[in-house]
Amino acid sequence: MAVSQPLHQHDSRPHSSHSFDVAKAVQHGELVLSLSTMLGCDYIFVSHKGAHELLGSARLATTIRELLDILETSPYQSMVVSADETPNGELAFTRYDFKWENRQVCQVIATRVTNADQADFMRMMFDCSTTC
Repeated sequence: MAVSQPLHQHDSRPHSSHSFDVAKAVQHGELVLSLSTMLGCDYIFVSHKGAHELLGSARLATTIRELLDILETSPYQSMVVSADETPNGELAFTRYDFKWENRQVCQVIATRVTNADQADFMRMMFDCSTTC
């Protein structure tokens, strides 16, 4: 049974430096970061209204690396999830699965959470998260 629908897959080259655009977006109120931990896994939530360029396929691997660096979380125990507020005020969750090789994010697969049970779980984790 399929529980989610893949949105896109992205491969990127390693990045040696970070401009920390994520930190700037948080400072300007474009993104809100929150963290929830369950059974040793850090759920990193990135809240925003509508689409955001930092979560676009061209920038996604760098954004995830910046999130891991800023929050000082382990790439092996972290899950990044966007919480996109739709025009009608609902939250739409997208999970970002990534590969971690040679201390870099080298592949990202974005999957919209469409299964009702998964969406309820993400909502519970999001509601229990602490703003960073």
